[in-house]
Amino acid sequence: MEPRETMSFMSDDSGMLLALFRALNGSALKYPAGFHIGFIQNSEEEVNQINRRLRDDGYQVPEPARLHGSWTFYFLAPGGFTVEVLR
Repeated sequence: MEPRETMSFMSDDSGMLLALFRALNGSALKYPAGFHIGFIQNSEEEVNQINRRLRDDGYQVPEPARLHGSWTFYFLAPGGFTVEVLR
């Protein structure tokens, strides 16, 4: 995708995608609906392991489920960011 004044996307050969957003000059930054940070895993079992570890560490996270063609779960991380772990 071509860069724009308020957003740009970068990717690498390993499949990482980084989306960058900035507010227009003089305006407050407001993240778009659905904004989140995603971590793609190599297998569904890795997703399950991360989910179990978060639960063991006291985080309240939903069980992984099949959504948008992925084995995934979302949770609210400290600082208020939504995080997705998926395969």
